[in-house]
Amino acid sequence: MRGKETPERGSGLGDNRYFPTETILENTIDPREYIIGPGDEFAFNMLSSDGIVSLVLKISPTGEVLIPAVGVIFIDKMTLVNAFKEIKTKCLDKYGNAKINLSLKSLRQFKILIAGAVKYPGFYPVNTIDRLSDLVEKSGGFHQLAKEYNIMIQRSSGTTENINYINYILNGDLNENPQFIEGDQIFVPFGNIEEEAVAIRGSIKGNGYEMILEKESLQHLIRRKIEFSKNTDISNVVITRFEDDNMKIIFIAPNEFHLTILKPGDIIDFSENRSVMVNGFVKTPGKYKYSPGYVAADYIGIAGGNLIEGNAKKVIIYHKDGTQDMGQSILIQRGDIIVIPQTKVSLVIGKLSLLELTSVILTIYLTYLATKT
Repeated sequence: MRGKETPERGSGLGDNRYFPTETILENTIDPREYIIGPGDEFAFNMLSSDGIVSLVLKISPTGEVLIPAVGVIFIDKMTLVNAFKEIKTKCLDKYGNAKINLSLKSLRQFKILIAGAVKYPGFYPVNTIDRLSDLVEKSGGFHQLAKEYNIMIQRSSGTTENINYINYILNGDLNENPQFIEGDQIFVPFGNIEEEAVAIRGSIKGNGYEMILEKESLQHLIRRKIEFSKNTDISNVVITRFEDDNMKIIFIAPNEFHLTILKPGDIIDFSENRSVMVNGFVKTPGKYKYSPGYVAADYIGIAGGNLIEGNAKKVIIYHKDGTQDMGQSILIQRGDIIVIPQTKVSLVIGKLSLLELTSVILTIYLTYLATKT
């Protein structure tokens, strides 16, 4: 049989070249279920009084096969077993005592359109045993903003199927990793970053955004998506969450992963055993290489310094052993997490404009005068 084909990247969206590789079947093809179509090939052998005829029969674009001295036989969209019966019947009408052997020699290929949130949208050749996972791989994989739980397949029959690909990833549900027929079209929708995504960064492979399910737990996200690096430290995962213009730093232990429900806008940091994490109100939060002898102030400087809203004087250091320290002069160890909190003024004022800030100050002053009268 002709093998599956894989793309050569770099030739443009939907314009990749393909090279054959070995076909690997999930199971033996069931002749009672396999639906044939243009491009399928049969090995045909007939022994009659006129001699032996051996042919490769290929179904034409109009759904027919041609056998010399027998004629044209229409078999499009039949099951394999019914197609073989039809061919044998037509041959026996012509040669009553003939012995006929048929087998499926090669699977047909056809093009399928996959559009939306994949790296290389376009048309790709597939065969009848390929699944959604094969097509996603050929198109370069999902875009980081892909809603993998809401993939739409427009069937050639006019019906639409909604696919939750995550159920296939986590549970092996093949109903969520379907096969295709000619005319199918696949659309992978993009999600909204502000309303449906979290940011993932730190000591993992593939930092960036990830679309989350409604009420999805941290554990569920880790199971389906997160690939840890060699030195990832999961003893303290840090979630930065903004609520009412205030920033919260949440430390999550492994036994709390399944209880931690993620919210759109969360920033999830995975620390590294050999690095130092700087978080909070600094210009460039993230992980930094550990340097012996450095104190908290050094790492704040490496992270670009504190923002206007940040209070570096109240910096908190979370050590790996669970203890805490406060102050810029604290000596930092491997795996420590440095958090620069928000200033009290910033907590009260929030993101006010200069005019609004002046109004607040004036209101406070007038209230003070009123208490003196």
